[in-house]
Amino acid sequence: MIGRSDDQLMKLVPEMVALANEWLHFVDELDPVAEEDLLRLEAILDKLSVVRHELGSIWALEFIDGATDPPREDPSAMRAKLSKRFPMLGFYNIPETVTTDFSRTGLMLGDAIDDILDITNELSVVIWLVEQQRPMEACWNFGFSYDHHWRYHLRSLLWYLEMRRFEAP
Repeated sequence: MIGRSDDQLMKLVPEMVALANEWLHFVDELDPVAEEDLLRLEAILDKLSVVRHELGSIWALEFIDGATDPPREDPSAMRAKLSKRFPMLGFYNIPETVTTDFSRTGLMLGDAIDDILDITNELSVVIWLVEQQRPMEACWNFGFSYDHHWRYHLRSLLWYLEMRRFEAP
């Protein structure tokens, strides 16, 4: 990944913030989603992934670590709220191995609500950092947390949503 200059990154911040806010507003609405709304969820996930790639390498980013933790919502309350918002989403199978042990791979259990919850938590931190006037740290956090945590949730959730269409009765 190619690193970006501070000026280039600052030009990406509004797009990153707009997508993070779009995600947060979408998952925070009270009414349960309809099946067709899941396409919007997929589109936002795709765009978030593209923004991560546009950020490039984050390792050379310089910022002053504010060392103040953002406020966090209660995970149990968030899970309950997300379960009501996405009542049709639930658990799904993930193969333990994909590129090896083809005939002997086991299954792991994925959880769409947990995927949404973790992505929501990470994007909430990004928005909080921008609100604290820490845009470079927000870029670093977006990239680092994507690379080391929520990319797996994003890709697993996209795969699950795609498979729901193919396996629908």
